[in-house]
Amino acid sequence: MLYSVDEMTRSGKRTQPGFTLAELIVASTLISIVMASVYTAFNSTLRVRRLGEANLHTYQDARIALTVLSRELNCIVGGSEHLFEGEDDQFEFFAVTPPMNVEEGKGPRLMWVQYRYSRPQKALFREEAVVDEPLPLRRRDEDTVDRSRIKLGRKRKFEFATDVLDFEVWYCWVPPPPKRKPGEPPVLVDPIILEENRQGWGLPQGLKVALTLEDPNASSGRTTFSSSITFRGPTTSYKAERLGLAEERSS
Repeated sequence: MLYSVDEMTRSGKRTQPGFTLAELIVASTLISIVMASVYTAFNSTLRVRRLGEANLHTYQDARIALTVLSRELNCIVGGSEHLFEGEDDQFEFFAVTPPMNVEEGKGPRLMWVQYRYSRPQKALFREEAVVDEPLPLRRRDEDTVDRSRIKLGRKRKFEFATDVLDFEVWYCWVPPPPKRKPGEPPVLVDPIILEENRQGWGLPQGLKVALTLEDPNASSGRTTFSSSITFRGPTTSYKAERLGLAEERSS
């Protein structure tokens, strides 16, 4: 028996297999939901990974900077204590340390080293130069040494740490303990903390630095790393008069 096309359509039979409009709408909606879920999960994973990498770089930069800085400070050459000087965001000294400039060769050299913070550039810089001649000694009749007497090679500057929000330095001097009678327990002496160390004052007993870097994982957007260095070499004995503290105490 033969049927016409209209008769086949009315009887519910199709001439070719296919999907209805409603089925296409449902399928498209389901695919959109699945793709949106996949995109959200991928974007969240990528964002967490970027934050983790940024935090890792922050800790690595701080660890490397403070490690190198502490190592060089503990290599200050004896006899150059009177040349050590610094402020609240920079300091300079003479140490036996390998130069960062590879053109100067390998191995430790007598170097002039300066660490200096630049707030506009948000960076901590390290500047160095090879000492070409023996360091001048300080005469008894002078408080400072004429810088022209120090013969340095070519100065080189390196960007030591980036994304630095702050860099602070404190100089720690320990006064001698008061005299005590036999049998008396030792007295705890509080250190004198200064924000500068002028040339001629000498080498303090310790130094503390605080390095603040950008940290996207922190609620404040920053993290501060600090390190305290106790000098191993011969330090300068504490004298309030030399540091200009006697006048402040008397007043």
